[in-house]
Amino acid sequence: PRLAAVDSMQFNAQMVFFAHRVDPAIGGTYMTLLNTAANLGSTWPASVVMYMVGQLSVPPTCETVEGGAEICKGGRESYFPLQLVLSILGCLWVYLMGSKVQHLAELPDDAWRTHLDEDDEEGSGNTDPNSEGQSNRKVKKAD
Repeated sequence: PRLAAVDSMQFNAQMVFFAHRVDPAIGGTYMTLLNTAANLGSTWPASVVMYMVGQLSVPPTCETVEGGAEICKGGRESYFPLQLVLSILGCLWVYLMGSKVQHLAELPDDAWRTHLDEDDEEGSGNTDPNSEGQSNRKVKKAD
């Protein structure tokens, strides 16, 4: 239950961050893209780690002795060494990339916008030199 509460708080913080960055011109699409990227970024590492644990672990050798008892010797579980190595890599990533991530987080909301509506505000919005002053605005057809 406690982990679920922490997951919910992290998800809410992530959605608030995304909501501040979403460009109103493409709102729902952009929010879906950001959420999909976050979901992919948070789910695939677990599969990779579990695969690595399976590949790096060495099963014990077992033999049956008189009386049907089985004695197992040796073997090596790779979970804890892998956890240590990946934790060190994570700390290095935070150390090396932390300032860049902080810079992205501190960008003003306008830096995340597509600026699709600026053309309409600046004049005709047409950047095609072959056109004769025609606007690029989309016209809605009446039904």
